[in-house]
Amino acid sequence: MKSILASIACSACIVFLSLPFNAQSQSFSKGVGKEPAMLKAGVNFVWLSENDSQGLMFSNSFDHYLSDRLAVGLSLGLLSAKRYDEAKEIYTVQNTFYMASLEATFDILQNESVAFRLGAGPTARHRAEINSDPEDEGTQDGSVTHIKTSDVGAFGFIENDFNILRNGVAGGRIAYFHYSEGTPVLSIGMHLGFKF
Repeated sequence: MKSILASIACSACIVFLSLPFNAQSQSFSKGVGKEPAMLKAGVNFVWLSENDSQGLMFSNSFDHYLSDRLAVGLSLGLLSAKRYDEAKEIYTVQNTFYMASLEATFDILQNESVAFRLGAGPTARHRAEINSDPEDEGTQDGSVTHIKTSDVGAFGFIENDFNILRNGVAGGRIAYFHYSEGTPVLSIGMHLGFKF
């Protein structure tokens, strides 16, 4: 008798747990497909206008669709940028940023092969910076200043995705990050990922 009750309870739990998933899958049956989440890795060229330095940013992002076109996500990144002074023959600026962002996106265009979206959200970074032209902060070491601090701000971006293979996506992104302190960041790059 106990085994019969246990099997009925187990079956009821399986049916109950599968209901939200089935409803969610049906709501994403057009446009996005049955896969309401995306995981992407990207590489971006960055330009830091205040220090006139350039470099690369590597990022990973996870997005989850709440409806056919609206999604929320999390992005983590590592940025490295430098400026070389040929007269002094030294790097006058070296930046290393650890970045994290929350994002909300809306798909303006969406069909079976391509998606085009706008997004924005809050962002934070921890920066380790070596700068020969300090702004009254950091620790002086000879001709350069070492700065270690954190900043918060906001960012916005334009992005597109092309469907590749069965569940793959590839595309590009242009983003602008503005922070309460320190230099803003303009990034242009490409990403590769998959939907699940």
